[in-house]
Amino acid sequence: MLLWLSTLLLVPSFRQEPTIETLDKMAVAKDADGLERFSFVPASQRNPFKVLQTGGAYGVGRFGWHAFELPSPNGKADYVVIGTALTSEDVGELVLERRGSKLLFVPESDAWGAHIDRHRFDVHFDIPRKHVAIEDRMTLSHKAGPVLFRMSPPYQVKSIVDESGKTVAFKQGSGVVIMDAGPQASGQTLTIRYEATVNLPQYAASISAAEATLVNDYWYPMIARGPAPYEITMHGPKDWVSVAQGEKLSETVAGDEKVTKYRMDLPVVYFSAICAPFKVAEEKIGGRTFHAWSARLSDEKLRMQCELYAGIFNYYSSIFCPPPYPLYGAVDSKTYGGGALEAYTFATWGGGFPAEDAHEPAHTWWGGIINNTYLNSFWNESFAVFTDGLYHRNVPIGNVSERRLAFVSDASAQDNYTEAAMSESGADIGGTGSSLGYGKGARVLQMLEQWLGTEKMILAMKTWSLTQPKGVPGEWEDFERVVTKLNPEKDIKGFFDDWVRRPGYASFEVTRPAYNDRKLTVGLHWKGPRFRMPLTVLLADNAGHRTYHTVFLDGKTDTVTLPSPSSPNLVSIDPWRQSLRPISEQETPVQLGGVLGGLRKVVEPSHADWMRNVEGNDEDGKTTTDPAGCFLVGSPETWPLMADLCKKAGFVFKGDQLTYDGTTIDLTKGCAVAIVDLPEGKRCAIGLGKTRIRPGFGRSRLCLTDDLGRFLRGKTEPKTAGPLTFALP
Repeated sequence: MLLWLSTLLLVPSFRQEPTIETLDKMAVAKDADGLERFSFVPASQRNPFKVLQTGGAYGVGRFGWHAFELPSPNGKADYVVIGTALTSEDVGELVLERRGSKLLFVPESDAWGAHIDRHRFDVHFDIPRKHVAIEDRMTLSHKAGPVLFRMSPPYQVKSIVDESGKTVAFKQGSGVVIMDAGPQASGQTLTIRYEATVNLPQYAASISAAEATLVNDYWYPMIARGPAPYEITMHGPKDWVSVAQGEKLSETVAGDEKVTKYRMDLPVVYFSAICAPFKVAEEKIGGRTFHAWSARLSDEKLRMQCELYAGIFNYYSSIFCPPPYPLYGAVDSKTYGGGALEAYTFATWGGGFPAEDAHEPAHTWWGGIINNTYLNSFWNESFAVFTDGLYHRNVPIGNVSERRLAFVSDASAQDNYTEAAMSESGADIGGTGSSLGYGKGARVLQMLEQWLGTEKMILAMKTWSLTQPKGVPGEWEDFERVVTKLNPEKDIKGFFDDWVRRPGYASFEVTRPAYNDRKLTVGLHWKGPRFRMPLTVLLADNAGHRTYHTVFLDGKTDTVTLPSPSSPNLVSIDPWRQSLRPISEQETPVQLGGVLGGLRKVVEPSHADWMRNVEGNDEDGKTTTDPAGCFLVGSPETWPLMADLCKKAGFVFKGDQLTYDGTTIDLTKGCAVAIVDLPEGKRCAIGLGKTRIRPGFGRSRLCLTDDLGRFLRGKTEPKTAGPLTFALP
């Protein structure tokens, strides 16, 4: 404290402390530099007010910023809150303590010696008024003195009472509450009553005649984003269904009200609760129970989502630690924004389903079992995106070796990767934090897998999920410690130094490869900082043999030397586009996902039910004689043009059965799609069969799927043209 005071004395002061009117004008104007001039911010800390200009990672601040006075209930301190309407996993509600003529920024990570042990919510929805009234019997451990907690601004506290029934003094400014919790206590229970009109559809919580959603919102007290378990009792209309995290304990109807209770014993940071006139599908698969809730989707689509989640969740459960609950599900919400939001035992979707969504279930481990506050980084989004790819590459459905090629993720670098290090990229830096989390971090993890190997990568992830202390949020360095311990022979610290603790991405050029004495030599010229990283090189010879070599660039040497018994005629650097670097469109081989949308879809009338889930406008197949530029859908038995194209693709057709390279599928419960090369450099695509949802092609140019659109077989090509590719004589 004395060090802080001595430092503060060196900071120029204003003659008069800033009035709330002055601060409010600056907040409205998003004057981050002006607010910083009034404040004491250590040189080691970035300007906390920049979030007013960046808009947060998920667009926080779109409803405007204002300043609010927040006097301490004991009169010993005065605070200011720079507040705005919040959305989940984003930041706002900046707290500043008045220190004479200056303002001292109070980081949200500062818990003031307090921790929430458990919540017990009682939630009453008033649908016509768009209103919710909540009582939280919150168990709290804290030091002596004031306790600060945060919620979204619409939630206004009406009273706080201790275990003896005594009123606890508190003050609220925007969504920040300071209360006089009394002397130090462990496990003290306070009853907090608060309420709100919630009406922010597509952004945060909302209540309408269609549903009541406490989703994507801070509708509950939080202290430093500390994880906590909870119990919840939800009171909704008798014909509606309530969904919350964890285990459903009971459901009863009394008059016009349905009362539903849930218990969530896994400590988590982000809570979701939703009530609506849902239809419910429940499927017991592989010893687990899967649910899907929707007021608008068909029963068939709800059951499909359960089937899809079963394969995903059971795969994750087999390779990571066991999940805390033997259940998972999905909610289809009419008022949630685009995409989906994890809740660890279910996901809330705004755009409908079914889909082979392997991202949200991954958050059960990365965000649920190991929590993330989003204050320092989006590491758990990196893990969820990477784990989604890990699932698609390795789940034992169909041919796994072909899956591993079809579902490598493109590692193309984005310009904003240079703006911050991943270890210091919380939600306050805006869209860059999100880009680093969902983008760069996932691509770095894929390179780590490329270097360590898939088995060692999965072991590291499993070990972390088993050993991270429960209720203690994780960070990149926690995973680094696990990887280092399991791989002491590798320079793990150097890799994390380059990719996690430093901004940027790899950018290099390659000299033309030289072949001599049964060796191929390639020189690298870095166009910026060097990075320690794995790099794969493809060598192909005149006989069509392909050899792949993976080397590790140690950040020191600039020459790669590879053994090659014969002189290659093609050298492709980074053939699967796994290296985090600028990647040109010219490097992308022909693949279904990049071609089908640009083709004219022509469907044989007698097979109008085929390929209904794949893009394109149907046209009469009988009018087409030239396949170039078309996506042709039909049977080779009734359409001679298709017979020739199927032969070129390697498809053997008989009745409803199609065989490719020894694998036979039933076209009433699966599909086959392929790009076919034609003379003069032209091409077309062909499709046969039908699936219940859109097929997952990955990067493949030929693909067979089951009836849920899941990849069974495929053909995927490496990069053979474009930058970092060389044809040798």
